[in-house]
Amino acid sequence: MKKSKALALVPTLSLLLLAWAHPSLSSSPPHNDTWALTQFRLQTDTHGYLRSNWTGTDPCASSWTGVRCSVSKSRVVALSLPSLNLRGPLDFLAFLDQLRFLDLHNNRLNGTVLPLTNCTNLKLLYLAGNDLSGEIPPEIASLRRLLRLDLSDNNLRGPIPRNLTALTRLLTLRLQNNALSGEVPDLSGSLADLKELNCTNNELYGRLPEGLLRKFGDESFSGNEGLCGVSPLPACSFTGATSPPTAASAQTVPSNPSQLPQTTSVNEPEKKKSRKGLSPGAIVAIVIANCVAMLVVVSFILAHYCARDRGSNSIGGSESGKRRSGSSYGGDQKKVYANSGGADSDGTNATDRSKLVFFDRRKQFELEDLLRASAEMLGKGSLGTVYKAVLETGAPWP
Repeated sequence: MKKSKALALVPTLSLLLLAWAHPSLSSSPPHNDTWALTQFRLQTDTHGYLRSNWTGTDPCASSWTGVRCSVSKSRVVALSLPSLNLRGPLDFLAFLDQLRFLDLHNNRLNGTVLPLTNCTNLKLLYLAGNDLSGEIPPEIASLRRLLRLDLSDNNLRGPIPRNLTALTRLLTLRLQNNALSGEVPDLSGSLADLKELNCTNNELYGRLPEGLLRKFGDESFSGNEGLCGVSPLPACSFTGATSPPTAASAQTVPSNPSQLPQTTSVNEPEKKKSRKGLSPGAIVAIVIANCVAMLVVVSFILAHYCARDRGSNSIGGSESGKRRSGSSYGGDQKKVYANSGGADSDGTNATDRSKLVFFDRRKQFELEDLLRASAEMLGKGSLGTVYKAVLETGAPWP
């Protein structure tokens, strides 16, 4: 009997010890909307943008920034906090089960989208421009009232869930600029009200359903090089209705696949060969082309310098020619006055050379008169030296 009473006290003592070790468990507030928003702010508002405004015990009564409550002021129905540089997960927003509108675009939120699948009353969900990762959870099909879903510009991976077809009220679906892979499910039949679909710049591959292509056009799927189908898309190289064989699907798909994985292993050697690089002939051609281009450039440079040197030489030659002609002229003058006899090659004798030539006939005299005259040098020029001579008669010359 005593033994049974002792055993009955063990669970009670364990709970007391746990409460003493973790006082937050015994004194934590109830999981209401105020508590959920406060925990979300503490976890994501690292820069304190919301700290000064999110005060008080009731977000509806205190008019917290970005928070809108129901008519009865009892539950939070809308949360809009775009572009506040919030960083952290979405875990505590799972407790806002009456949320209809959630706009957290252009932040730095991370983690997965899974916590929001508990907010089954959501109608508008905008999470573009964050750092959300992981896959789009299949549980997103529980958001049956969803009208607009924007998960663009994140780091989401994996396939597009096929159970998105359960979101029959969906009007807008934006999944662009992620890393989604796999095949595109046919949403055209079940999502009759879907007006906008954007799956650009992902890693999707496989046959694109014709219904989606007709309704939204190939622009909604650009940037997915592995997609194929009817025109204007490239033709699919595999046989089958929607997907490649199972053996190919087991292969690893590159981050930006340009085509589907090979269906058999027979083509793998050829693929490896094509990836080795340029052929030797192409490499030789490139080297020769580079050498020819360098020779042409060097030839132009040499021709330019040679032409410049030739021009400078021609100018120098002309100047030296002028100097030589000038010197010969001076030499001739000296020859005229220095030689005293004999005949030159032009037939003139000493008597002819000793005669003076006067430009002014009124002033004539003999060479002997000029040699006996006193002379004064006036200056020198390019054509010779100029003298002023005074004849014995007293008349100056020139």
